[in-house]
Amino acid sequence: MTLQYSVVGIQNQSTMAISRDDYMRDLERLAKSIGFGVWNCSLDLPVRLVAVSEGGIGGWALGGGDDHFRLYNEVVPEIDGPETRFLGDIARQMNTYIIAQMICKDPEFMENRIFNIAFIIDPQGSIIHKHYKTAFYQREPNVAPSDIWDHYLEKYGDDPVKLSEAIFPVAKTEIGNIGTLICAEGSYPEAARGLAMNGAEIIWRTQYPEPWMGNNMAQIQNQSHAIFNTCYVVSPNIGAISLPGDPDHLVSCGKSQIIDYRGTVISEYQGGGETLVSAIVNIDGLRDFRLRGKWQNLVKDIRNEEYKVIYDAMEAKGGVYPKNLCMDEPPFTEAHQEELVKHQVNKMVDWGVYTAPKGWEPYDIDPEVTERLARAEKYGQ
Repeated sequence: MTLQYSVVGIQNQSTMAISRDDYMRDLERLAKSIGFGVWNCSLDLPVRLVAVSEGGIGGWALGGGDDHFRLYNEVVPEIDGPETRFLGDIARQMNTYIIAQMICKDPEFMENRIFNIAFIIDPQGSIIHKHYKTAFYQREPNVAPSDIWDHYLEKYGDDPVKLSEAIFPVAKTEIGNIGTLICAEGSYPEAARGLAMNGAEIIWRTQYPEPWMGNNMAQIQNQSHAIFNTCYVVSPNIGAISLPGDPDHLVSCGKSQIIDYRGTVISEYQGGGETLVSAIVNIDGLRDFRLRGKWQNLVKDIRNEEYKVIYDAMEAKGGVYPKNLCMDEPPFTEAHQEELVKHQVNKMVDWGVYTAPKGWEPYDIDPEVTERLARAEKYGQ
C-alpha cells in the first residue's frame, strides 16, 4: 500500500498569554478545530498528521531581563505538562501525529531559561520530538542554542554529527520523517538544510506575522525550502491573536499553506480567521523521486567542501552572531536587543559585507551591551 495520507494545518485564533490559564483556553478551542479538521478532511484520505501554528497555543510570552524570570516562574508552561498531555489525549483519540509549539520551559534541559519549542506528539500521546528555535525575530527575547552554546557542548560534546542531530532533530516515524522550523529560523536556508541532511521529508515551518505574509516573503522562503531539499512544507499560520490582556482586540494574520516537494502550493487559505488547510501527501512518491530523479533532488549533489569555506571564514573572523549570551544572564531586553542589532551592523560594515552610504557613521553602542558581549566571549577560552 502506498504511503500517502491527508495532512491538516490548523489556522486558529489564539491568545497572547498573560497567565498559565490562557494556554489551556487556547487548547480547548484547538480541540474543536482539530476534531472538525480530522473528521472532515478524512473524506479524502485518513488524516495522519495535524499541524498547529506557532503562537497557536498561548501566543508569545515576551520578556527579557528580569521579566524573563517572572515569566518563567509565573506564566509559561513546562514542555511535558498538562498542556502537552491534553494534546496527547487528542492525538490518541484521533489516531494522528500532532505538531505544535509553545513558549515554555524545559528545566530538565536547563533551568531558569525560556525556550520556543516545537514538538511532535505521536498517536500514543507521547512527545517524540523537541526542537529549540535557533533564530529569533528581533523582539522575541527567548533562548536559542547559540545563546547557551557551551551548555550544548557540555551535553553533546563537540562531535558535529551529534550536535547537528541535537540542534536540527528529525522524527523518524511510520508516516515519514518530520522536522520543524519556527518562524524566523525559516529565514535561513541553513536551518532547512540541516533538517534535510538529517533525513526530513516533511518540514513544518510556521509562521510569520504581517507584513511578511502579505508580501509573500514567507511563501517564497517555504517554496525554496521545499525545492532545495525535496521536502513537503506544511505551513499553518495563526488566523488571529488577541493582544495581551484584551481578548476582544484581535489582530488577524493567516495565509496558511501546504507545499509539495516540487515547490507547488497544493493547499492554501489566503485570509485570516479560524479555518484549516489540508492536502494529500505522498511520501512514497517523494522517496521515489529522490532516488530516481537526476536533477531536482539537489541534496545528493551538495559539494560541502565548497560551502564549508564560507562558514570557516566567518569563524576565522570571530563569528557573526555572538554566542553564549545567555549562559549566566537572561535574554536582552528589547532596548538592549536594538543595541545588539547596531553592533551587528557595525560588524558587517567593518568586514565589508555591507557597504555603507556616504556620510554614514558607525553606531554608538550602549556600554552595558558591549560589556555583556565581552563577558560572553570568555566562554570556551
